[in-house]
Amino acid sequence: MSNSSGNKPKLLMPASGKSFLIALAALSILWPVDAPAQKVIRAFDGDKGIDLAACRPETTRCGRQPEMGVAANGTQVVQVTWQNMLVFDYSGKLLRSTPLAEFIKAANLDPNPPDGKGPFEPHVVFDEFLGRWIVTSTCHSDCLLVSATSDPMGAWGGVYLSCLQGGPCLNRDPALHVGYDKNGVYYCGGHIGDENPHTVPKVAYDCFAVPDAEVLAIAQGTPPPHLNRMHNMPLDIMPAIDHNPHKAANAPEFFAAKTCSRAEPGGCQRSLNFPFEWVVDTFTWSGRNGNYSTGNAEQTIKTDVGSKRDKWLYNLPCCTATAGIRQAGSDVLLRSAESHRLSNLVQFGSHLYGALGSGPCTNDCGIQGADTNNVMFFVDLDCSNPAACVVSQTKKISGDFNPEFASVGVDAQGNLGIVAESSTANTDLSVLLWTHKKTDAPGLFNGPITVAAGTQPYTCMNNRNLALIGNAVGVLTLSDPADGAKLWTTQQWSHDATPCVWNTRILEYQVPGASSQK
Repeated sequence: MSNSSGNKPKLLMPASGKSFLIALAALSILWPVDAPAQKVIRAFDGDKGIDLAACRPETTRCGRQPEMGVAANGTQVVQVTWQNMLVFDYSGKLLRSTPLAEFIKAANLDPNPPDGKGPFEPHVVFDEFLGRWIVTSTCHSDCLLVSATSDPMGAWGGVYLSCLQGGPCLNRDPALHVGYDKNGVYYCGGHIGDENPHTVPKVAYDCFAVPDAEVLAIAQGTPPPHLNRMHNMPLDIMPAIDHNPHKAANAPEFFAAKTCSRAEPGGCQRSLNFPFEWVVDTFTWSGRNGNYSTGNAEQTIKTDVGSKRDKWLYNLPCCTATAGIRQAGSDVLLRSAESHRLSNLVQFGSHLYGALGSGPCTNDCGIQGADTNNVMFFVDLDCSNPAACVVSQTKKISGDFNPEFASVGVDAQGNLGIVAESSTANTDLSVLLWTHKKTDAPGLFNGPITVAAGTQPYTCMNNRNLALIGNAVGVLTLSDPADGAKLWTTQQWSHDATPCVWNTRILEYQVPGASSQK
């Protein structure tokens, strides 16, 4: 069914059903309520937080959100959080768990940023074109680590990419984003003092494009000689992940973000009824160098289908001035403010897909319509002309849920899935799934269904009476290299009553109707 505003899809099972779900979780496979309408292939628990009483705040980021990410190589699954780097087999059996700081040290890098409390905001991908794992993290500066083989339990090497060739180092919460395609690896991080005219003043991103052959050498600690660094990219810019094995050497890599209000501090997060537009940049290779489409060539794209008018209004995530959402069984609010940007960007053919989190519009909403809960805006950008992308389909996804940190996946046939976490006054933090078959009508999404039903409120208060959740630098969804019809992602859910003990769930799913692509 469509999940437009006003519909109330079934989100969670009643209390009696929760016990059944918990029993299934113990078997490492969690089948959703509506099966077989949606198909979850594998689901098992990932990393979890530690009791605040056991945390050492002088050296550890106590009370921080998990910042989870996951990828797979066909036989092994790797999850990273700010706390650990974990390796599983496909059954969910934990093969090895290493503190993220120790993992980074083993690659001959310093895991401690200036505050000395260890690494945070990691990402992991498995680049099937290289047969290598790649991990990014905020550490002494911006850590980029590459595995020496396809086995994540083997040797790794790393570099501080932004410090090379005279820097400057991105060592002040650079909020790293990573993407890749057949031609290279793309890497963006925050640069205080730089500026882009389409986002807020005095902060922007630097982006890097590293050719594949030089990424491989990082595994031996060899710095890449070609960085292709660009300053003044839009704040929160996200490089695309493109699994196309036939991509041409001169086909562009895409980067996307949203425009932000420059009229107020924190305008990317705190705006009200702001008619944002999409921002798109490209990088095109020429040998081991290339060119970005910045300056006058940077695209701003109106949000309605056909990109003739602005349709969507961005709002500060609800439901308080501090952007907290309710959860069942507790007065502690979950901080949703960081779900104000694209969590990821995926490419299929000439199309780019993303989902943007936003608070509801409550008045003067125009064609968008009013809501009471947080919403997300799905976008499909047709970039057949790379210099003139246009919205092909778009959808406001809203209802009796608060979708946070939405991550879009596209399989080898062009079918789409969106996975997000959500809680409400009647539900604990859970993981929801929406799907869109390539043959579905434009803008039609089936769901949501609940693929991990929260069982306890999550309480880990900061000085604003908020509990931090999710991953501020985004949550990736990646195709399974062994079968392109299957997609991997991870999210936070609430499954422990102990304060600050967060839980994560790892999912492999398949859009109904997709055929195996082995």
